[in-house]
Amino acid sequence: MSKIFNDIFSDLGAMLPNITTGIIVIIIFILLGKLFYYFVGKRIQRKWKDSIISNFVSEATKWAFYIFGLVIALNIIGFGGIASSLIAGAGISAIIFGFAFKDIGENFLAGIILALKRPFEIGDIIEVEGHKGNVRDLDLRITHLRNVEGKDIYIPNSSIIKNTLINYTKDGFLRINFMIGIAPECSIDKTRNLILDYLAQNKQVLKSPAPNVIVQELGEFTTDMQVLFWVDILANKKLPDSYLGHNIRSKAITDIKEILDTNNIELPSQVIEHKMYRDNTFDIKNKE
Repeated sequence: MSKIFNDIFSDLGAMLPNITTGIIVIIIFILLGKLFYYFVGKRIQRKWKDSIISNFVSEATKWAFYIFGLVIALNIIGFGGIASSLIAGAGISAIIFGFAFKDIGENFLAGIILALKRPFEIGDIIEVEGHKGNVRDLDLRITHLRNVEGKDIYIPNSSIIKNTLINYTKDGFLRINFMIGIAPECSIDKTRNLILDYLAQNKQVLKSPAPNVIVQELGEFTTDMQVLFWVDILANKKLPDSYLGHNIRSKAITDIKEILDTNNIELPSQVIEHKMYRDNTFDIKNKE
């Protein structure tokens, strides 16, 4: 028994320099990985100006340093077979973990796709599955939105990949429209010209595409006219109160209402006609 322990201690004594060297190698590669992450990764972020891709590259490179150092250390110590087994088993482990963490993996891959494809940028206004808001942040798992009510919405990246995405601010142009009804006796041409003159003087309304006023319906009590104009909301997209041009739309409706009132363009009112029919039977009885 003592001979066995002596042999073990002898082997450990012979391996001690290799073990020490292996530990030193692991420490060096860990330090290299951390240095790369904190210094080179920061430079990548400043150069690319894309936190998602730069973070992914930095993290992947850091862990590559760790794994590479571990494999070299195992080979130095004399555990090359274990190192080979770890590399070979990595594929099997990836499959097992892939099934166990399917949703996390989906969101992770979706985050990489979004980072490369770039259907939206930070600050854009998007809508996914009825959730609409300003993009505040995007990482490899979730996308952070802030809506006009101040609510923070966190959408899994896989949902964005699988569902229809609406980007309201991709090119900055947004068409705003609303209906306005005038009394049938009012002049359509005069109303149309008043509205177009106002839109031409409004600095927030784009001149191209040109605004337009279309007669939509001729009703019994009203003439319905649709007002259409375009705005550029890229400069205002980070402001909650100008979300999707709502404040521009509200001000335009208010101003046009005042202009029409000043120019005696009346809004429609429902006319109800009451008819009184004489009862012949009642008249005959009265005569008798």
